[in-house]
Amino acid sequence: MVEFLIDENMLGIDRYLEGHVKFRKVGDDECPSLGSSDPDVAKFAQDNNLVVVTNDGKLLKQCKLFKIEFVTLDLVVDLAQKVLKYPDSD
Repeated sequence: MVEFLIDENMLGIDRYLEGHVKFRKVGDDECPSLGSSDPDVAKFAQDNNLVVVTNDGKLLKQCKLFKIEFVTLDLVVDLAQKVLKYPDSD
């Protein structure tokens, strides 16, 4: 079963995921504390086989470097895609 690690910049998303997926959050007991370095968060995710959920570009670089799976959202790209799908947008 896939388990996620929610980065501190995504805190609040857990209320939408609760009961649907298994996850841990940065700052939880036995997880990296709030304010931990990106390499420490990435290493923890790697050691515990967790998929990282973040919008932090530096943490994403660490994940890519160490081949750690991640989920991210680029708000600008997402909004642009929605605008382009809007009727009569051209």
